[in-house]
Amino acid sequence: MAARTIAATDTLETFRTQFNALSSQDFGDIATLSNSISATSVIGAVNELQSQIAGSLAINITDGSNTQSVGNAQTITFAGTSNQLTPTVSATDTVTYALTDNVTIAGNFTASGTGTHTLGTLTFGSNTIASSDSDTVTINDKLTVSSSVTTGSTTINPPAANTNIINSTGEVKFGSNVKLNAGFNLTFEGATDNSFETTFTVTDPTADRTITFPDESGTAILTSGSRQVTGTLIALNTVAEENMANDAIGQDELKSVVNLQIINSSGTVVKTLYGAGA
Repeated sequence: MAARTIAATDTLETFRTQFNALSSQDFGDIATLSNSISATSVIGAVNELQSQIAGSLAINITDGSNTQSVGNAQTITFAGTSNQLTPTVSATDTVTYALTDNVTIAGNFTASGTGTHTLGTLTFGSNTIASSDSDTVTINDKLTVSSSVTTGSTTINPPAANTNIINSTGEVKFGSNVKLNAGFNLTFEGATDNSFETTFTVTDPTADRTITFPDESGTAILTSGSRQVTGTLIALNTVAEENMANDAIGQDELKSVVNLQIINSSGTVVKTLYGAGA
């Protein structure tokens, strides 16, 4: 704005000329004055302008639920959360948030996406858990599985009324001795899955016992059976007298029989003796 002066000796025409020049060149065209200015004086307009400028310096920040206004000369503080996030303010006008070295998540954690997620040396991806530095993943606590467990070709079915261990390619093999705890038996279902089973049990042993099955194929003989022992099961020359009941050997048991008869004077047989033939 140029300085304008009117001397005491100047004419009214000089004043008019100076004033008109001041209005058009120094203050601008009054037709462009904003209708939003309501002041009626220069000082009022300046005060109104200062109020609007000061108000325009304020900004609002929000987290979607809560809103806070930050005015001129106020400071925005970017806070982090212990064991979660750490903010860093840097030039120019930049705030960077990063996870801490040890992250604690109070609620649920969901890692979306179809890629591989890594926790330490464990990787999770495509329904597979694997270790990047070992061929073994160790679980230190109890493991409960509500569905089937498959290792190789062997599957352990879920714990319903009966738990089945099935090998899809052949036999289920145990690489060590199998010991049943006290009070448990070994039960076979047989060819038909019904209410009848065969159970192997033992009398409570008072010392270590060993039952050895011979290198033979055949049918086991039980004490409750009848007429099960055949001649091929008896070794030659092994049946002793003490193994036979009194009167157990009669003429029917002899290979060949000869008779010795005692006859009285009238020719009547009074006694017959049987003996083995030649």
